[in-house]
Amino acid sequence: MLIEFGLENYTSFKERALFSAETGERLRKYKYTNTFENDDISLLKNILIFGSNGAGKSQLLNGLGRMQNMIIRGTQTVTDKLEYTPFLFNPKTSNKPTSFYVKLKRKENIYEYSFSYNSNTITKEKLVVIIDGKSKTYFNRKNNEFEKIPKLLTNSISKLRKNELFLYLAQQENDEYASEVYKWFVEDLMFVNTSVRIPNDFLKLMQQPDLKKEMVSFLNFADFNITDIKVRKLSINIPEKAQKILQMMDQKTPQNILQLYTVHEVYNDEGKLSGKEELPLEMESVGTQRLFFIVLAMIFSQINGNSKTLIIDEFDDSLHHELASALVNIFNSKQNNNQYILTTHDYNLLDNDIRIDQIYFVEKNFMGCSKLESAFDFTDSRTNARHDINLAKKYIQGVYGAVPVIDIEGLTNVLENVNKKLGGTIHG
Repeated sequence: MLIEFGLENYTSFKERALFSAETGERLRKYKYTNTFENDDISLLKNILIFGSNGAGKSQLLNGLGRMQNMIIRGTQTVTDKLEYTPFLFNPKTSNKPTSFYVKLKRKENIYEYSFSYNSNTITKEKLVVIIDGKSKTYFNRKNNEFEKIPKLLTNSISKLRKNELFLYLAQQENDEYASEVYKWFVEDLMFVNTSVRIPNDFLKLMQQPDLKKEMVSFLNFADFNITDIKVRKLSINIPEKAQKILQMMDQKTPQNILQLYTVHEVYNDEGKLSGKEELPLEMESVGTQRLFFIVLAMIFSQINGNSKTLIIDEFDDSLHHELASALVNIFNSKQNNNQYILTTHDYNLLDNDIRIDQIYFVEKNFMGCSKLESAFDFTDSRTNARHDINLAKKYIQGVYGAVPVIDIEGLTNVLENVNKKLGGTIHG
């Protein structure tokens, strides 16, 4: 799981920004629901990042996504340019390296990994491994010179390009620690990007009767008029030119895609049930599509090892407040075994049962610099934490139309049933 993430000189973040998922000192509120308690470190299940449009909260998450892409993809040739987008509104930073830093826990160990780069070169790179509370630098690089490197990897130095991450090369050599960090970025860090098509791996979940039943129950508890779900395999025709391009890139040509359909009851003018009708998910509202993506990602994480970190930008977009609030309650429930980091405009979520250390704010000053602040660091938050969380006015039910009836207990029971039926291991 993610412990810390930091960045510097990236898009609107001129100065170093750091957010932490580690629990705040001396806070006990919601300890047994909102946190993962471990012997070595205690982590938050959910972090909410608030900010106005254009403040930079999405760029913060994009920075983590950029770091992930650079680690997973690597570079193909020595001439490849790196994705470099520094803070441009200051002459001193427009050519200064961008820096990323992450602290994570995978299995029993904790890792600190960081690198700095410009458009042509990795200027710094460092991996620290923490085992049983003892920290050791595994490798430390400046440009293509190493101040520290394990003996088993010394022969790899000659293979390293100036625009390549050594972590990527080391995992190709099956190095244990580099491979674990790499796997975290591939397997455990998930971006729930609801603007793209739902992955087939998520849709396949609805081909399992038990999981489909729980999903339909979830939708009913959330006051959706959906009585069933069907997944069909559709053949696709790829133009010959596109097939050749995919073959040149050593990528398999997809033969089909999965399509999800929702089933609705149909009533006649007298209000009597007259049948059922299917709709492709793409014909549902944006909010319904978004909910499907989020819930399927949630179930996928629960049954695939747990301990994953899910990133959701603009979390409340197209979701009614009551539904967004219910999801936040689920993220902070005992049944949840994964970590959720959200950006949101919905300040009413501050009235949920959340802790002061789960709240971050992003603001941008007149010079275009974004700044990240933790509510836990505010002067009186540690002594009057619950009072400070009530920054939002109470939501007035019904003012803007009908409010869905959300059965939170039913929703969390669905998550619990998923664990029982598929033998999900509870961490924390």
